Amino acid sequence: MKLYQALTQVTINQVMVDDAPEFNIRTQLNQPLHFTPTELYHYIDSVLKPGSRHDQNNLKFVADAAFIAENYDFSVFAAQNRFYNFEAKMEAARDLVTDLNRHVSVNLNLDTREYQLLFVD
Repeated sequence: MKLYQALTQVTINQVMVDDAPEFNIRTQLNQPLHFTPTELYHYIDSVLKPGSRHDQNNLKFVADAAFIAENYDFSVFAAQNRFYNFEAKMEAARDLVTDLNRHVSVNLNLDTREYQLLFVD
């Protein structure tokens, strides 16, 4: 699955993983993400409805960098509230698309209380 799907379609005790304080998010990857999983959760939460079918969401917010740069209010993006000019918005939008479309497997380790994102690099 893609990262944006792992962030929106997997819940623990009926809450999103980032909202489950007893679980830690751990990533296993070779190439680093541009944004942390928590930053990506906040972005996803601001643009997509958790658990929604694809036809209920505007997937341009995860697949189209130009659309993101033009339509997203970067002042609410907690990751790096420095996106004011067009070039910075485009760079951030391209990084968001790259991160959110990476392929992952999800593993829930109940013993260690970890939500593990295993990236296919």
